[in-house]
Amino acid sequence: MSHPTKRLATLATGILLAASGLFGGVVAPAAAAPVEASDAAVSVGDPVVGIPKPCATSHEWPSDASLDEIKTQLASNTGIKLVGSGWTDPANRPMVKIVWQTLEALSCTDYVTTITSNHPDFTLNASAISGWAFGDWGLTRPGAVTIDFAKWQAPYQAGDKGRLVRLFVHELGHAYSRTPEAQKAYNRFGTLYAATGNFSDYGRGSANENFSEVVGYYVARCAAQNPYDAKVRNQGQFDKYYELVKEEVFDGREFGPGVGKTPDCSLTPRTTPSPEPRAAQEPIKRVPSESVATVNRVPKTLAAETTVTRVLKESLDR
Repeated sequence: MSHPTKRLATLATGILLAASGLFGGVVAPAAAAPVEASDAAVSVGDPVVGIPKPCATSHEWPSDASLDEIKTQLASNTGIKLVGSGWTDPANRPMVKIVWQTLEALSCTDYVTTITSNHPDFTLNASAISGWAFGDWGLTRPGAVTIDFAKWQAPYQAGDKGRLVRLFVHELGHAYSRTPEAQKAYNRFGTLYAATGNFSDYGRGSANENFSEVVGYYVARCAAQNPYDAKVRNQGQFDKYYELVKEEVFDGREFGPGVGKTPDCSLTPRTTPSPEPRAAQEPIKRVPSESVATVNRVPKTLAAETTVTRVLKESLDR
């Protein structure tokens, strides 16, 4: 059966051609910008830092708002509690924007909502971390992903902004791996990891760290030295990691080209709207940022590395 949009397009073309005959001129319909076939059934917004094909945004970055206002809006948008002085430090504004846009980039998936629904006290903590850590899950503050924006400054200034996206998604990955919904993906990953080995140097020797790495780089396709890129070191051995994340974590949603392909990281806006645009943004309701679901279930069959004290630490000199 033909698609109703195509039938309308055919009818419109016929009307235009008939009009050209009546008035002695040629009227041609405007050519549409090409849209990749893989984008046809997903919500795709303009590229953001680190992510070539993010979800279409429902909440644009409020560039004219104060950081206090942005903190309040972000908490309301996501239902996540935000704590720590780093959110309102003017020096951190570019990094706060990365967090905002990354959460929006994931908003058409269940990645973040799976975390918040299973961790009712889940918090994003922007504060200093002792030692060399860029961020951690559960160490600086229990139940929180802590971000040290001061340490983010160096890679940001060096132009490695995609690394920060990858790191943030990686941190979230530790919380995600401790949910019932992640059990199938995590267990399947454990089998694959035993056969394939380390995905990145940072995660070397740890299945739990490697799991967060394969998810982090899957989203942040424009992170420097992404192992999924053929030009880096993927000779096909990481294809199964990519497909696992695609199928089990993001239900087929991709954030860039397929594995082994080089993403366009130019941040050039899309020239056509997403075929399935997200609903118009509703006025922000000032609700308590702690308002998240109150189910806290942890699968008992996950590897021992996913205990409450499991922590990700990111080395500054990696």
